[in-house]
Amino acid sequence: MSEDRPSTSKWSLQFATELPSPQTTTFENISPIKTLNPYQNQWTIKGRVTHKRPIKAYSTTTKNGHVFSFDIVDCDGSEIRNTCFDEIAKLHFNCVDIGSHYIISKGSIKEANPRYNKLNSHLEITLSDMSILKHCTNKEQPDQQTPLFTPTGQLFQLTNNTLVDVIGLVLYVGDIIPIHRKDGSQTQKRVVKINDLSGSTIDINLWGPIAEQKGLELKNMLTNDSVVILALCNARVGYFNGKLVNITGATTLHINPSFPEAELLTLRGNDPLLAVPFVAETIHIDDKYSRMTISSIREWMSIKPKIIQTTLLAVLRYVNVNDQNFYYTACLLMVNGRPCKKKCTQQADDSWFFSRCQMSIQDCNYSYLLPLKLQDATGTLWGTTFDEGGNHLLHKTARQLYALQNDATTIETPSSVIKRALSHYYSFTLLGSTETYNSESKMKMTINKVAPVDFKAECHALLAEISCLSTET
Repeated sequence: MSEDRPSTSKWSLQFATELPSPQTTTFENISPIKTLNPYQNQWTIKGRVTHKRPIKAYSTTTKNGHVFSFDIVDCDGSEIRNTCFDEIAKLHFNCVDIGSHYIISKGSIKEANPRYNKLNSHLEITLSDMSILKHCTNKEQPDQQTPLFTPTGQLFQLTNNTLVDVIGLVLYVGDIIPIHRKDGSQTQKRVVKINDLSGSTIDINLWGPIAEQKGLELKNMLTNDSVVILALCNARVGYFNGKLVNITGATTLHINPSFPEAELLTLRGNDPLLAVPFVAETIHIDDKYSRMTISSIREWMSIKPKIIQTTLLAVLRYVNVNDQNFYYTACLLMVNGRPCKKKCTQQADDSWFFSRCQMSIQDCNYSYLLPLKLQDATGTLWGTTFDEGGNHLLHKTARQLYALQNDATTIETPSSVIKRALSHYYSFTLLGSTETYNSESKMKMTINKVAPVDFKAECHALLAEISCLSTET
């Protein structure tokens, strides 16, 4: 903050970190976060801090400064991000603690950028030197909302990122698994399987300190042959090798709570005959995966929610791109010895900003994003491939193909390069999954690898198979 700022602003900023003046600010009317809008001037919210980011330095063409942000959740499960800049950031950073409750008022509300803000609110708050940030005492903390538990059997029909309350009997607690994040940091995960009165079983992913502390507590209780009930409030539906539930910063865990649903589960006990698992299946035979036709892939995927890993011998019929949209601009920095490849955006000064690395540099990389239409004797199938598949198909990198757009020394264009790859047989390694959007199930295919077909080897393999069949008969 500059020294020529009026002293009253400095005093109000310092005052806001202590107790707000009862003459100028009252907290009788607390607004739910979900009712906020950018046109409000008078509002007050309160909630629990679920995530706090480190304070960082930033630099623009006009100024240098510092920034940090923190997320809060209220008793309704609504989340919102609060951002502080410069002197406000330095002042409030040490006053905000994860897990503590705060009252916030007199901030600037604006639309959040969904690319960088994945909370369930489309708004975010910027705190100023006139904002109120007051730590709540125990009596002032938000009341807990009565959970509305969703049966685990219904979770498989919900779209990803839906917030739910779930409760179930703990059947299994896994060991800690180290997970490397895309930004290079590391966290921990522990899988817990629960089963409720609907008879369906689902995986719960515990993350970070909760995976270590609460997960160990659950594991010890289960080892002692105890009936363990786990309830989660404001957990998030996800998908990885099947539907699952992830805890977030807004999630509250209850072990053996006093909810009526918990009493019913306790009475039922952990009878294994009542625990009917409903999990996604992964279809593959060995490291090379079983080969399937397009019709058999569709048939397998229509049976029930699952992922499938397989290979497919098919003709490349169409690539749904033009000269301008066969790529996306990506980060060229290395993270843990591997290219970052996170999408980046160009700024007004022609530099490129990488959200994952939180850096701006003067160049970027180009990565393939190719929607492909494949065909065999049984039908057609759409899938998407990225750099590894694109490089094998087109025999050029995305950067080389991008350079052809403005290369006057050659008659080659991106379209002509893509056209040469069409109407040829390839062996495609696929990863498929089914996802539900608006109650409609859709098949999603990612093409991880593309390889040329060795027809001579294919013929020998076919003849060997026929020979084996003849011998058996």
